[in-house]
Amino acid sequence: MKGRFLIPFLLLFCNTVKADNRDFLIVYSLPDSVKAIQFVTTFTIGESLKKKHTLAGISTHQVQFYFDNYYKTKKIRFHPIGTARRVVSGEGVYKDLKYGYYNFAYQWQKNTAYQLLISMASDSASGTTLYSGYVFLPELKKWKLIGTYQFTGYTPSIIKPAAFLKTGKKFNSNVQYSNTWVQRGNGSWKNLGGADIISPQISLTGHADSVIQRQKDISDIESSIKNGKTDVHQNELSVYYVMMQQGSGKQVALTDTVTVHYKGSLFSDGSVFDQTKEKPARFPLQRLIRGWQIGVPLLKVGGKIKLVIPSDLAYSIRTRSAKIPPNSILVFEIEVLDARSPEK
Repeated sequence: MKGRFLIPFLLLFCNTVKADNRDFLIVYSLPDSVKAIQFVTTFTIGESLKKKHTLAGISTHQVQFYFDNYYKTKKIRFHPIGTARRVVSGEGVYKDLKYGYYNFAYQWQKNTAYQLLISMASDSASGTTLYSGYVFLPELKKWKLIGTYQFTGYTPSIIKPAAFLKTGKKFNSNVQYSNTWVQRGNGSWKNLGGADIISPQISLTGHADSVIQRQKDISDIESSIKNGKTDVHQNELSVYYVMMQQGSGKQVALTDTVTVHYKGSLFSDGSVFDQTKEKPARFPLQRLIRGWQIGVPLLKVGGKIKLVIPSDLAYSIRTRSAKIPPNSILVFEIEVLDARSPEK
């Protein structure tokens, strides 16, 4: 199958691995109790990559994500193992039409530490799973989305996280992997090595393409307004809205805990990703996405509003849900039933 590597199998449990002059595959063993949704490691390539086709990176049982050097051509590549649908890619990432890979031309430097992150989200009801690949660019001090794939079939967590090096013959290099972690669904991190080190602090909000992506989102929304494809027409701090019903109760404040009925959908195709049914939801407003924090205080209790929220004010490039790909513009219809101020 395309994308699989014939690498000698090696099972290790250490957190720092240094390889010299040989191919390797490190598969990290996860207890059944660890339901990992993110896998991240740091690696440094010591010598210049030269002579042969060389790959160094990480993988799971469904995706591979690695630095690729073919003579003097350098790129970062992300691709599925098996069949998957390409969903979204970062700025400057091109899609290999023959194999369906995401490729990002990037001149990395030797003796420099780089981080690779694989993130996944799955949904049992729809039977779909998303995988996204991100790289931390040290020169920008920001993460960059390379791409996201959608698989048919429910996968509850990351299986067989691994690190690998594949080289040509007579290759002289050393690659060091360190700070290898997985994150559970509850947000806690598990160190895959024995060293007592601080868990990762990963922020995907102010990412490498955030300015360009914001411009694209605003352009898409305003084009839809102009062409009559959406009924929102007002704008509050780049959150577009239409007031569907004026409330008569107290004005909602950012510090309130609100009780609401809502429906959330994707701006791109109208597909609903979440909604309340008979029972309303109750949230502290300050814990929600920035788009809600801007839009909901426009209401009084009893009011209803429709919001169109650019991705940077929603979930940005995060792989938060199998139904919400990175860089998604979101649409919410929200009715506020109650708003309670914090107790003093």
